[in-house]
Amino acid sequence: MSTSASVSYMSASVVPLRHIQQESIVTGEAVTLEISPASPLLRAAATLVDILLTIFYAVIAAYVLQLYVDISSDSMARVVLIGGVALLTVILPLIVEVATRGRSLGKWAFGLQVVRDDGGVITARHSLVRMLAGILEVWLSLGAIAMVTTLVAPRSKRLGDLAAGTMVIRLPEPQLYAPLLMPPDLAQWASTAQVVSLPPSVSSQALHFMRTSASLIPHVREAGAQKIAEQLMTFVEPAPPSGTHPERFIAAVLVVCRDRDLSRLIARDGLSQQSFERATASPFGLDKSFGL
Repeated sequence: MSTSASVSYMSASVVPLRHIQQESIVTGEAVTLEISPASPLLRAAATLVDILLTIFYAVIAAYVLQLYVDISSDSMARVVLIGGVALLTVILPLIVEVATRGRSLGKWAFGLQVVRDDGGVITARHSLVRMLAGILEVWLSLGAIAMVTTLVAPRSKRLGDLAAGTMVIRLPEPQLYAPLLMPPDLAQWASTAQVVSLPPSVSSQALHFMRTSASLIPHVREAGAQKIAEQLMTFVEPAPPSGTHPERFIAAVLVVCRDRDLSRLIARDGLSQQSFERATASPFGLDKSFGL
């Protein structure tokens, strides 16, 4: 049954659903970043962890004050109360968020991070606006305003995010991939082949295919390998031996480019170290005579 036919039997959704999908943003340096805005549920869970931690600190602080501080007057009690509230709801969260570049304990537990709208690292100004807005939308309203805002605002933003120009993203889970190895049957060809520097888009596509090819169904994997191999052929001279499997050819080209880039980095670091030593060496042996 075709897709159009199956769709005709489905009734239209009464309530449109908003899904949190991966997005891309372009930084000021014209670099495209793939981001995943955090869902309202994850944000609520991370905030709950931070709230429980704040309450725990408040209980400890109250116990210590009761033991060691004499609060005999109402004015002194008000000063301590206001100072404690400001410390626990604004100052300490501000310090933690700035020091960790947008990650509190709750956000760390759920793999979240606060970033600017352009994907950059937040500053103290961004955090201060967020914390001040959090007094209203998190503490005074018991989280009701924050929950409603994250449900209706784009990218699940709170009022503090809208005012500060920030958002909370879900960090990608680190993945370990097996290193690419040179196919033995192509080692001799690769030692003499001339491989032009690959465009970033082509290189990323080829590397992504090699990392995910095992999960593809056979005919899709074969078609993808053939397509990428044809793209790489325009950057290689001479062509690989006749009958070379497309995936082995892709692996060989990527290994050649990787090893070449690594050699350049090693040579550059070596030259940089030599230049540093020449620039910092004192002439006429003064470094020895002065004990430097």
